[in-house]
Amino acid sequence: MNVLILNPYHTGSHAHWAEGLQQHLSQIDGITAELWTLPGRNWKWRMHGAGGEFAHRTAASKAMPDIIITTDMLDVASFKGLLTAPWRPIPVVQYFHENQLSFPWSPGDTEKARGLNHTYEFINIQSCTAADWIWFNSSYHKKIFIEEATSFMKRMPDYKDGYSIQAITKKSSVLPVGINTPEFTNLKRPLSTPPTILWNHRWAYDKGPEKFFESLNKLGHGGHEFQLIMCGRKYEVVPTVFQTILDQFSNRILHYGYATTREKYIQLLHASDFIIHDPLQEYFGVSVAEAMSFGVIPLLNADQAYPSWVPEGFLYRDSGEMLSKWDHWKSRFSEGRELANATASDFFWPNIAQSAYRELCQHFEITP
Repeated sequence: MNVLILNPYHTGSHAHWAEGLQQHLSQIDGITAELWTLPGRNWKWRMHGAGGEFAHRTAASKAMPDIIITTDMLDVASFKGLLTAPWRPIPVVQYFHENQLSFPWSPGDTEKARGLNHTYEFINIQSCTAADWIWFNSSYHKKIFIEEATSFMKRMPDYKDGYSIQAITKKSSVLPVGINTPEFTNLKRPLSTPPTILWNHRWAYDKGPEKFFESLNKLGHGGHEFQLIMCGRKYEVVPTVFQTILDQFSNRILHYGYATTREKYIQLLHASDFIIHDPLQEYFGVSVAEAMSFGVIPLLNADQAYPSWVPEGFLYRDSGEMLSKWDHWKSRFSEGRELANATASDFFWPNIAQSAYRELCQHFEITP
């Protein structure tokens, strides 16, 4: 089986997924996987123009794959329409990291204010219609996409049979994101004094930094001591609450800023005890799963994707329950580290790559 992976927005979790899938599919006997990418910038133009660029590249390619796998940042309909005749029969699998129908657009986005966000919502629906199979990164994501797509199409005036949400549902399944298997982690390490809380997500509004700040204040007002590690990738626009956290908790911060090397990032994970997260959107939670693989104990709002894969003992529904579970896992931190690691192990890349291989064989009648 020759697989071609197309990643129109090659940065962050999208790059992590594409590179991991290529590497680990290639380690399965009988599979070769090639990766074509575009830089991770200008996301709106990627959704419009990536199909043309990749179709242009296929015309110059001497080798043809058996299957193409791409992401939600590619308009599969335009891509297929621009392919040369020999490439058109090749099945395309589309992987949804997020979607534009339920993603919380920034209120300051000028296209949101003008209603142009609906263009990108429809691109997702049109792309799903053209794809031969669809993978969502969690059951929650699949459910919310189908609900939002159904609602979107109901608002359209007529001639909608060509965009059947029922047909999209029938060709959809769930394939979680893979995470790297830790080369080493000490699950017996003691709890820091005081415990260290990790932020390892994008420094963006949709990751809920304001709610994270509220959780820190709840802990502080409740007399709970803690330290902070603030890492994760920054972009041009950083919510002001991060400066507020720096100002208010400067004497508690052990690290502040992006970890520029993998080695440094792993050091920070090993130095962390808890990860508290209540995002505005989370379709899976790669950064949380990665932290858990190193024995970092999660305290997560029982919302978004988390109830679909995180044990109940790590979930909270209000600040009182969050504080209660903080106390619980502080006194049982060894058990918490073990459970966190065991939960994350389901998503180690070798397991996910084998699941992807089985899915491809099943849906495209390929003999393993």
